[in-house]
Amino acid sequence: MKVDRFQVALLSAMVLLLLLAPAAVAQQAAPAAGAPSAAELAKQTQNPVASLISVPFQANWDFGLGDREAVGTLLNFQPVMPFSLNKSTNLILRVIMPVMSQPAPDGTRINGLGDVLMTPFFSPQKTGSIIWGIGPAISLPVATNKSLGSEKFSLGPSFVVLTQPGKFTIGTLFNQIWSVAGSKDRADVSSMYVQPFLNYNLGGGLAVGVVSEISVNWKADERVTAPLLFSISKVALLGHRPVNFMWGVGPMMASPEGGAEWRFRFQANFLYPR
Repeated sequence: MKVDRFQVALLSAMVLLLLLAPAAVAQQAAPAAGAPSAAELAKQTQNPVASLISVPFQANWDFGLGDREAVGTLLNFQPVMPFSLNKSTNLILRVIMPVMSQPAPDGTRINGLGDVLMTPFFSPQKTGSIIWGIGPAISLPVATNKSLGSEKFSLGPSFVVLTQPGKFTIGTLFNQIWSVAGSKDRADVSSMYVQPFLNYNLGGGLAVGVVSEISVNWKADERVTAPLLFSISKVALLGHRPVNFMWGVGPMMASPEGGAEWRFRFQANFLYPR
């Protein structure tokens, strides 16, 4: 299995965080007066439209790509920034910046930044049993290699809906984008993303969950990519900073020919509660 410098750097960073995680878990100091508890922060991280500043670094390893069963890596930097527009409405800006290393047919690797997805969700400040947000999904064609992006400016609707009864968080995130401008020699974009998720909070910031991330390329013959990930997460203190560490693994329920067979994920989500 060939491993390039990007994979080594990504793996080294994740190993460092894995080494720090046990020490962080041990630092279960009492929160400052008025600060949210680890259990409260855990539930907020499971809510995509929570009024919580967070900076997740999500590393993914896809195993079994192509005839050589190579490994593809994807590091998503996806900050979430909430803004209060007025007394009734919040704006939750979610940005996904993917850095990828994918195997090429000639045995080399393609490394670089992919297209950036921005989603500003408008969500009510006061919610009942149902929490929701709605807004546009905007894909910016900023990929550093044409093989890693669409070279198309695309947009469409997005929404999230969830409920958090007791120790559970249950919900779905959805978007559909279409290309509206960009390179004329590239294929048009029409893609859908559906993310159903379920989490169960065990207390003390510890949670288990399952999520499917279903991507549908309506312009392709083999349209669906759908990993199913089972996860465990823990909110802990790294110094004085609360961080939600998450480990996940699972099979690909659907994948194009030559696609990955299963995925491993590690995420460190740095939290900035108000």
